[in-house]
Amino acid sequence: ESAFRQSMDDNAIQNLASLSQNLTMFGGTCNNPMCDEIHTPNYPLCGMCSESPPLFNAHQHTNAVGTIALFGRGSVDLHKINSWLASILWPNQDEDDKVLRARLEKLLSNESGRNDAKESRSKISHSSKSDKQTIYRMKGVISVGHDLDNAGNIIPSSNDWVDDGLANGDVCCQDGLDKRRYIVQAVNDLWDILPASQNLCWEANETRCCKIVVIGKWLDEGKLHKGFQDCFN
Repeated sequence: ESAFRQSMDDNAIQNLASLSQNLTMFGGTCNNPMCDEIHTPNYPLCGMCSESPPLFNAHQHTNAVGTIALFGRGSVDLHKINSWLASILWPNQDEDDKVLRARLEKLLSNESGRNDAKESRSKISHSSKSDKQTIYRMKGVISVGHDLDNAGNIIPSSNDWVDDGLANGDVCCQDGLDKRRYIVQAVNDLWDILPASQNLCWEANETRCCKIVVIGKWLDEGKLHKGFQDCFN
């Protein structure tokens, strides 16, 4: 009996030591930040708490960001493709400042309370971005055909590259095709179209085509494809 009691006392001491160690390890309080009781931590609820642990919002991913590849056989007109890029990268370029100002003032006038300004800014930002196409990046390679007049002759100075192409023999006088490949690059609302190096020129018997990859949010695939196809000669 004495040995049994000694064993029980030893077990109790070990349990108390273990409990003390657990309390020290966890700061001596419950792992529930809403609970101030001192007791052994226990996930998810300690059983002694009057409050449940707060719920934390999990990170959510969106499928709104995507990639679209545009492709077409033939050559594009530089004026047309620059106009198309301006229309999709500067969607509000033709909207009058007075219209934008009136929209802003209307939103501000409809707000009330101490968070008027903050809520208005948030509302304006949300209304201008939510579910609307936003392009982050574009990159591609295109074939260019320069403008011809009614007689079938190249129109000098019709774009930034036709004159030097004629001088260097890069532009065919019969059909206006430029043997140089052109690189299209865009980041947000800035873009550029420049000739590639001479070792990347189109071969005489090579099939001309144009390819552009678009990365963005809420991309309108049908509208992008149509706008791109409209740029071809």
